[in-house]
Amino acid sequence: MEPPRLSSHQRLSSSSSLSTRSSFESRQKSPLSISSSIDYESSRTSEDSSYSNDNGKGDFLASRSPIPSTPSPFGKRMVTEPIVPMFTRYGAGGEGRQQMQQTTLVIPPNLAKGPNSPPSPRRKVYAPRMLGDGFKKMPEELLLVVLAELKKSHLDTGSLSCSTCWMRDVMNLGLSCKKWWRAARIALYEDIQLTGCDSSLHIKKKFKIKYGTRLMLLRRTLRARPDFASYTKSLKVPAMPEAAKSQKEQDAYMDLVASIIMACPNLERLPGFYPTYKHEFSRLVNALSTRTQLIERVWIINPNPFQRQHRYNFSEKPHATTPILAPGPLLPEQCIDFLTYHRNWEHLQTLVVHCNPGGMVDSPLFTDIFWSLPSLENLHVSNFPTSSFNDTTLLALPPLKSLRLENLPGITDDGLSSYAAPRRTNSLTSLTLISIPLASLQSLSRLFSHLKSLVHFTILQAYSPMLPNGGEIFLHPYLAAPNLQCLHWEFTNPDSEATDILAKSIMFGGFPSLKTIRAPTDYEGTLQRLCRPRARIELPADRYRNMARSRRPSLPQTQSAPAIPSPTRSTFSLGHGPNGSISSNHVTSPTRSTFSLNSDRSVSRTSDEANCKSISLAIARRMAQQRADAASTHPQFHIIVWDEFGLVLERFAVGGFMGQIQSKIHYSLKPDVDGMDESILGIDGLLDGVEEVNPKDGCTGSWNLMAGLSGLGGKGGEKKGKDRWWHSERGRWREIPLGKLF
Repeated sequence: MEPPRLSSHQRLSSSSSLSTRSSFESRQKSPLSISSSIDYESSRTSEDSSYSNDNGKGDFLASRSPIPSTPSPFGKRMVTEPIVPMFTRYGAGGEGRQQMQQTTLVIPPNLAKGPNSPPSPRRKVYAPRMLGDGFKKMPEELLLVVLAELKKSHLDTGSLSCSTCWMRDVMNLGLSCKKWWRAARIALYEDIQLTGCDSSLHIKKKFKIKYGTRLMLLRRTLRARPDFASYTKSLKVPAMPEAAKSQKEQDAYMDLVASIIMACPNLERLPGFYPTYKHEFSRLVNALSTRTQLIERVWIINPNPFQRQHRYNFSEKPHATTPILAPGPLLPEQCIDFLTYHRNWEHLQTLVVHCNPGGMVDSPLFTDIFWSLPSLENLHVSNFPTSSFNDTTLLALPPLKSLRLENLPGITDDGLSSYAAPRRTNSLTSLTLISIPLASLQSLSRLFSHLKSLVHFTILQAYSPMLPNGGEIFLHPYLAAPNLQCLHWEFTNPDSEATDILAKSIMFGGFPSLKTIRAPTDYEGTLQRLCRPRARIELPADRYRNMARSRRPSLPQTQSAPAIPSPTRSTFSLGHGPNGSISSNHVTSPTRSTFSLNSDRSVSRTSDEANCKSISLAIARRMAQQRADAASTHPQFHIIVWDEFGLVLERFAVGGFMGQIQSKIHYSLKPDVDGMDESILGIDGLLDGVEEVNPKDGCTGSWNLMAGLSGLGGKGGEKKGKDRWWHSERGRWREIPLGKLF
């Protein structure tokens, strides 16, 4: 039987419904579409998952293809339940086509709204980095550290360069860019160092003057740029030139230096230039008195030509001693002027006062000067007569941290004992006694017991202190200093009693904090045995000294001091190295100013100064090395190893050294300043300027010549490279800090 034919109207309707259904089924529904929301509403009112539409298309499809309602196996679905795919049949009759439809649940708008998120910040757009941006952000303090290391490479001991080469390199670095220039100008003008003679090219051709060319250019710059002058804290000027022979020329040079000092408002130091003072008006002294930021000052007192000499007798028995010839007291106006020079130095920390023979400063004036300096911490007084500095002056000193007394006959044992008693010495950490007639060992014991903060102690004199006649010690330690760390113990005419008492005090715990002992006259090795053993004490250069002698001086069997005179200055000049050795080891350096005035060269040393001279450290090291070598040949015991047949297999010598392994004390024979033969720096070494006036193997800039030739290339650039790096030959000046005196 043929199926009934459909009319054209029915075929059209059927085709349209099929196309509509197929298009509806193939369309993907969005969770936010209207149909989805309608489906969501129908799911809340019906238990089946059939689709219904408001536009009538759903009813037409349902009438044509009825779909049996299939209840949900899970019952009613909640809004927050997960989406479960469901199967729905479409079509009528036995066509049996199955199509899968996924029902989507949409979260209601009121539940879908979360908390309001903050507005997203605008994205920052970074500009691309340019070459040199990191250097521009570098702090200036870091550049100053780099320049400080450059300065060390030029001016440290052993360098072939000099201050002229250092300033030239810093200037070239400052010309590279503005940032380097801001740091370079601080390094250049903070510590100005002008050493040696001026260039002959400037003197003869450009300025046509004898001396002072660089000082005049420096003064012009400082006056034109006060900001540069405010950086200056340390000023090193050249020594008095040899061309200034007359007194008028010397005064003119001093006035030139004074004008530069007046241009530096924040000046703190004037190293290496210590003119003498004759209690007369001087522009240089007046200029220094106006610098309120000054932290150190050196006075070299010379005799006044109008000052009379008087005879003094300081003994209670006039006929027992010979009167002493000393200059008379100062005039009232001289005292007022000298005191006025100290009024503006509120920040002065270090004061060195040295008197040449014939000089004079009254004792009450000393007291007024010391108390007018509120920041005074370090004091050095040397070579004054009894009428100027005595026990009364010592007891009037303010609280100090470091004190050095040298060649002062007015200081006695009772004065030192009384000085240590008051509370004002609680802050004293360093005490140096040189050529002070300390005769009683009791006074030394009283010093150690009262100075609780003492860390560094130095004593150097001709005769060692003694116990009173018939005195004996039953309890040790007799000498005790709980905080003492460094001890210099030297007597040119030693007596073993004082050294033995010191050694027993160390053994019985009188110096628990002691770390270093320097005893050049320890001929018996008493103190060396208490220190840590050392294999080598002698330096390599010590064996080549005094080669002109027929034989090497050996340690006498009597253990007495060798009869070899000690030099008063270094065998090798400071900073010249082994190539700059002087011709004689016994050259004396007179007490004079750095600028080598002709009037000072004729000053002779007094007999009191020549009484006590430190032994040469080269000789002391050789003697200590001989004691250590002798101990190695006499071991304390032997270890012998035999086999079962009685044959000796090995033999060891044990204990062949000098010292104590468990000791914490270091036995040192090195000087205060490297390159000197004397252990203690004297005022002569501070004022000596021979190396600057007469340079030996000085710097001409030739050490940097090869670098200039490599950039110019070939032999044609040899002359240009030499002209580029060459400068006048100048000595390599090495600054000796005033702290080395204490």
